[in-house]
Amino acid sequence: MLETLLRDIDAADLNVFARTITTPADFELTRTVIPERRLNSVKFRIKSSKRRVNAAKFRAYDAQTAVARRQAEKIITEGMLPPLGQKLIVGELEQILLDTARGADASEFIELLYDDIERHVESIHNRMELAAGDLLVDGKFSLNGENGLTLEADFGVPPANMPTAAKPWSAPTSDPIADELRWIEYLRSIGAPLPARVLTSYKARATLAANNAYRAAYYGSVNGSTTPTAVLAPNEVEVVRARYNLPPITVYDVQISVDDAYQRVIPEDRWILLPPNPESWAETQYGITAESLVLSSGTKPAITRQDAPGIVITADYQDDPVQVWTKGAAVAMPVMYVPDIHITAKVL
Repeated sequence: MLETLLRDIDAADLNVFARTITTPADFELTRTVIPERRLNSVKFRIKSSKRRVNAAKFRAYDAQTAVARRQAEKIITEGMLPPLGQKLIVGELEQILLDTARGADASEFIELLYDDIERHVESIHNRMELAAGDLLVDGKFSLNGENGLTLEADFGVPPANMPTAAKPWSAPTSDPIADELRWIEYLRSIGAPLPARVLTSYKARATLAANNAYRAAYYGSVNGSTTPTAVLAPNEVEVVRARYNLPPITVYDVQISVDDAYQRVIPEDRWILLPPNPESWAETQYGITAESLVLSSGTKPAITRQDAPGIVITADYQDDPVQVWTKGAAVAMPVMYVPDIHITAKVL
């Protein structure tokens, strides 16, 4: 019976279908902030270089040219990408009910398995979006006893890149403009590029509209007592930001279900200044799974070796108890190449 049910299920078709499922449009982190990349390996590898070239020195005619020193440091960090995934089982009772409903037609059963494939891919995308948020908040990717696995990958983000606002921006006397300009000046002082945009919550962004410093800047008030008390409209907030050459804001409030409870990917109180060219800063790396090696081997591989990295789907059955299962698998982790060109500030 089980062989008959799986007869029309082809591993190549399952994985072609899985690869057509894209990362959700609102998953800003793994789409554009820490974008996804596939590697033909099970290891992540990070190369960072520190190179300083001093200015040349003038000399008198007929005097010797000064001998310089090479000052360069190259650090290579590598580690294993951890595996993740899930199984979904079609149990005995479900198979009996499907058989009763369909007679000799296996289409409902196949449709159920394809629905499960969508769930597998979505679940892995969900977990990687959470992982990218974890890295972005504190510069570390941490697992604390998750399915028996505990690990921490610390990418060495300096404390100065994770500041706290002088006063919570919800306080009337706070000055978000001064705070943000100070953080940008710090980035400039260490040679980091100017931020391309801000990622934050609706709540954090909304505080700017009623903030005294923003209202005074918009109305050009010198004396706070003469500043109109009206809350600024969104376009008026943008006028102030443009006046101070502050980067545009992207509102990000994604929540993901974890053990049947919704969890924010980024805390509401964070204000994140992101660098340009995100692919040269950080990546969500997908490697090769053991399952993909099996599927890409043999005389009739289900997937090519080039397609081996990424999310892989397998299906099988067992006789005791009678069960059919599908599994989604990946090895993946967010990694950060350059730890000091962004700001993750606590502002509320």
